[in-house]
Amino acid sequence: MQITVHVSDEILHAAEAREATLTDFVEDLMARGLETLQERPALASAIERIRALRSGGPAAKP
Repeated sequence: MQITVHVSDEILHAAEAREATLTDFVEDLMARGLETLQERPALASAIERIRALRSGGPAAKP
């Protein structure tokens, strides 16, 4: 897929400072952004256990 985006001078300068092409820099930014959006199983599991403990649900029992 190909898309067209407008980037700020700040992003352009950041790419240049890292000696990366603008395309590579933006692709890296997007990949890191997706990683933060993806659910982490261990974190999700821990959150569910905490919720169960607070509510006294089945996960609260040892």
